[in-house]
Amino acid sequence: MRFDAMECGKRIKALREEKRLTQMELAEQICITTDHLRAIERGRRACSIDLLVDLSLFFEVTLDHLVLGRTSANKTIRAEVLQAIEILEGIRNSL
Repeated sequence: MRFDAMECGKRIKALREEKRLTQMELAEQICITTDHLRAIERGRRACSIDLLVDLSLFFEVTLDHLVLGRTSANKTIRAEVLQAIEILEGIRNSL
């Protein structure tokens, strides 16, 4: 598996949109220009390691996810636990 700047940019954009942030808001949070962020999201510019670390911390995702698109097992397990909690709460409410 190789680094693909375009795919990395798509992941960053998706994470930004999940948090309902504009490009300007995210750029301010991570101390880059809006033009720089726009170029990253479009895959025309790759992130530095320092910027990837900042984004990883900001979005609370692993570097593997940003760089390679891999999701950690912890994220999958967390999603399953949250789903189980919702089911149990639904059962409790129906009793």
